Amino acid sequence: METPNFENKDSAIEAPKLPDEIHYYLWNKIATLELKPGVKLSELGLAEQFNCSRIPVREAVRRLNVEGALDSQPQRGSFVSRIDLNEVKRVRYLREVLETRIVLDAYDADLLGPLVPLLRGMVRDQKNMLSFNELEKMTEADSQFHDFFYHLENKEFVQAHTGRYDIHYIRARRLALGVERSDKQRYDDSLNVVLQHDRMVDAIENRDRAALEDELINHFRNINHTLEDILSRNEFTDYFLI
Repeated sequence: METPNFENKDSAIEAPKLPDEIHYYLWNKIATLELKPGVKLSELGLAEQFNCSRIPVREAVRRLNVEGALDSQPQRGSFVSRIDLNEVKRVRYLREVLETRIVLDAYDADLLGPLVPLLRGMVRDQKNMLSFNELEKMTEADSQFHDFFYHLENKEFVQAHTGRYDIHYIRARRLALGVERSDKQRYDDSLNVVLQHDRMVDAIENRDRAALEDELINHFRNINHTLEDILSRNEFTDYFLI
């Protein structure tokens, strides 16, 4: 009786996972701007890094092209896509319209008042992160603050339409939060975001619906002003497709 070749069987099981692993690896490198916009990828280098053929690399690259993270050009290769400002503006508009509605619906349902202490604690944590210059943590805390409102009335499905996984918006948001900028600029950018969160909670506590709506709209438009400021000073211009 022939002995089963478990080594080959394991390899067959693992092989389909490789495109997912390479995709995940590249997506995170691109989303965090560790791989800068405009950088050329080496499929051969990636195949060597993952100890595989170029087939799973090409599958991962194909998916990243579809998602807008890469730009493949015939005879030239694959490049990390530049941040599309028009796409950022479209996503920002959707976030303003949809998330403002989500928060105000929760306010009108009297769900937010009892949660003020919890929201205050979240903002306090964000301020502590700023004091230690932990902007990567601050970026995650900002996402958690916004995610919180979607969970109140099971509106998580709306997030699929707010650019949460849009590669252009994700990278632009890092710039708007100051993560990639100099120490003084990065602190000012992130502090502005946290103070806006603070004023939102003030409006909830004071039962001032109009003030809450104004703060939400200003908050979502913050990214426009920050990116305009960045480009007016000719910073990170190579990152953008304008």
